Amino acid sequence: MAEVKPHIDETEPLRPFLKWPGNKFRLVERIKRRLPEGRRLIEPFAGSGALFLNTSYKKYLLTDSNADLIELFNIIKHEGEAFIDAARHYFTCENNHAERYYELRDRFNKCRDPHQRAALFIYLNRHGYNGLCRYNKKGGYNVPFGRHLSVRCLKDLSSYAPVLAEWRFTSADFEALSLEPNDFVYADPPYDVEFTAYNAVEFGWDEQERLA
Repeated sequence: MAEVKPHIDETEPLRPFLKWPGNKFRLVERIKRRLPEGRRLIEPFAGSGALFLNTSYKKYLLTDSNADLIELFNIIKHEGEAFIDAARHYFTCENNHAERYYELRDRFNKCRDPHQRAALFIYLNRHGYNGLCRYNKKGGYNVPFGRHLSVRCLKDLSSYAPVLAEWRFTSADFEALSLEPNDFVYADPPYDVEFTAYNAVEFGWDEQERLA
């Protein structure tokens, strides 16, 4: 079977539905022109998906150490609009205030139901400061309120549903990934120094060296 080249065309790129510091959406077309051929794209630091949402490899393995992020992708993959309809009730004027934000953040940190937790994760992502995703050492989400004048919930998932349908999402350490011939790995790790508390275990300099 012939190798599948990354998809490069002049259509509008698919914007990630999460806010994510350091995402490569504005650079995605430039990056795609430098991607090699390959049977499967592996991203050990999936993030918001700016790159993988805009390529067309035959297979994908998309992983991240942030289990909340991966759970969200899996729920959207399987439930699509039904899940967004359930999450939409958090996006009200009453919930766009600091006091309510911290109440819902506390609810998220105590929640164990995957669907409610995923809905709250989207809420916190859109209402928190600058789209940050940060946890303390106990695993508690601790991003402060962002003070946005208004916040819109994602209205339509029809563009994402066919893209996510056949992909594999998993939460794992990058070193645990099993590579196969013709895989292409795109590794875009968390920032060093400025932003390391991406989950309960910080991605510090030791992890940067281990990745290298």
